[in-house]
Amino acid sequence: CTIQHFLEMVYFYESNPTECSRTYQIVTGKDRFENDLLIKWGYRELNYIWFHTDKYSSAHVYLKVFADEKGLDDVPPQVINDCLQLCKSNSIQGNKMNQCSIIYTPWHNLRKNKYMKPGEVSFKSLKQCGRLECYARDQKILNRLAKSRVEIYESVEELLNLAKKSKDGDFFINYISKNKGRLIEEEKARKSAKKQSKKQE
Repeated sequence: CTIQHFLEMVYFYESNPTECSRTYQIVTGKDRFENDLLIKWGYRELNYIWFHTDKYSSAHVYLKVFADEKGLDDVPPQVINDCLQLCKSNSIQGNKMNQCSIIYTPWHNLRKNKYMKPGEVSFKSLKQCGRLECYARDQKILNRLAKSRVEIYESVEELLNLAKKSKDGDFFINYISKNKGRLIEEEKARKSAKKQSKKQE
C-alpha cells in the first residue's frame, strides 16, 4: 500500500463531442490520494468545476471551463454529460445503478481539513452546490473519452505545486499539448512492462 501511495497518477481527458466547437479538459485522480492532491494544489485561475456522486464513493472529476463561462449553465450539455458519465462509471455503487445523483461545485468552494480522511471533502457554502442526474452508462461516450486520456504518472505533486505557483489557468492544457507524445509512449512502455512481468510470473 505504501508503494502505491507514492505511485501517483492523474488522468487528463479531452471532451470534444461532435456538437461542440470547443475542446474541454477534464481531470481525475487515480484514487483518493490523488483526489486530495488535486484539492490541495488547485487554484482559482484553473476555473475547475468539481463533480462527485452523491452519497457514494467515486472519482473526483474536474471540468475546466473557459474564462468567458460564468458557470455550468454556459457549458454545452454534451460536455457536462461527459463529466457525469466519467463520474458515474468510476463509482463502484453508482456504476451499477440505472440512475444516480451527482453533486457539482466550483473548486474554490471545496473545504478540506486535517481531520478528514483521504478523499473526504466538504463545502464552504451549500448555496454554490448543484445536483444533476446521470442515467444509464453510455459506453460510446466512455470509449471516446478513453481514447483521449493522457496519464501523468511520476512527480505528480511536484507538477501540481509548480502549476499553483505559476497561477497560469492554462498550465495543464499547455503541458499536455507540449508533452502528449512522450506521455503516451511512457504509458505504452509501462503497460508493456506490466504485461511482460505477468507472463514471467
